Amino acid sequence: MVSVHGWERFLEDQSKITRFIANSYLKNRLVHAYILEGAKGIGKLSFAKNFAKMLLCESDDRICGSCRSCQLIENEKHVNVYMIRPEGNSIKKEQIQALQAEFSKKAAENAPKVYIIEDAEKMSVSAANSLLKFLEEPMKNTYALLLTENKEMLLPTIRSRAVVLTFTPMSREKLIEQYKSVGIHQYAPILASLTQSLNEGIRWSESEQFSSVVSLVLKTEECLLKVKMDPSIILIQNPEIFKNREFQLLYLNLLIIYYRDVLKIKLGKNDDLSFEAYTTSLCESSEVNTISDCLRKIQIILDTEKRLRANANVMLCFDQLFLRMKGGIEGCNMP
Repeated sequence: MVSVHGWERFLEDQSKITRFIANSYLKNRLVHAYILEGAKGIGKLSFAKNFAKMLLCESDDRICGSCRSCQLIENEKHVNVYMIRPEGNSIKKEQIQALQAEFSKKAAENAPKVYIIEDAEKMSVSAANSLLKFLEEPMKNTYALLLTENKEMLLPTIRSRAVVLTFTPMSREKLIEQYKSVGIHQYAPILASLTQSLNEGIRWSESEQFSSVVSLVLKTEECLLKVKMDPSIILIQNPEIFKNREFQLLYLNLLIIYYRDVLKIKLGKNDDLSFEAYTTSLCESSEVNTISDCLRKIQIILDTEKRLRANANVMLCFDQLFLRMKGGIEGCNMP
């Protein structure tokens, strides 16, 4: 067991990095910057907050989780813990400059200071360069935690000045078991492929729109393969879904998961399907789609997601998505 109290809940799923951080603290070997890399919902933010609690907890028996400092950190209100998140689609230079100004103040200067940057890969070039200067000349007793899904999207110079802690994904089998234990059965395999966060998965499953979006995925493939109906009609029939950015991205993610399932069937791997409750649809798709078709569709969907995140016109994005996907089946090459 790690001898620092408060890390126990991370030991089962993230034993290696938990022991590394706790032991580094005990031996006074913490470094000034860490990159926490892992899938969305895997618990990077909770881990980062626990790191801050380890440094700032008021109890002698760290980490208590109940003292004033621990509570303030949990609620993101501690004066010595600074949070940075994307404003819109990016983290801007002004946000990094505000961090630098805040940490240059003399208040509580002897206590440790921690700054946590979520979605660090979304820093603009100017923001990343400003942060780099901060990392090159770290302030005493100051710690940076950069949270990202992909460390390769960070500047190499930033990566070289931080220790990378890679979170181990929870197995699909374990996630599915957890969903079933709380009464989620039909959507358990889909949710296990969608997010590493059980709480987020439960939130999705309880949403009235989730089942509608799953149905839209099946309807999209039906339009492309069976009915030969223009899938753009889906936009017209479901405006409430496509007006919401969260559901736009959910729809695209589920489409990718669906076509990955089709690929698995093509490759004879039928025992690990996310859409296992919809095998009839998957089998029909596998009969028409080639492996090349599936890979092409997935790339088209990824292109659409990238354009949406760049604030392209939503209706135009989806019109082109459906046109390109249909063209892929019919052998029509779109630019």
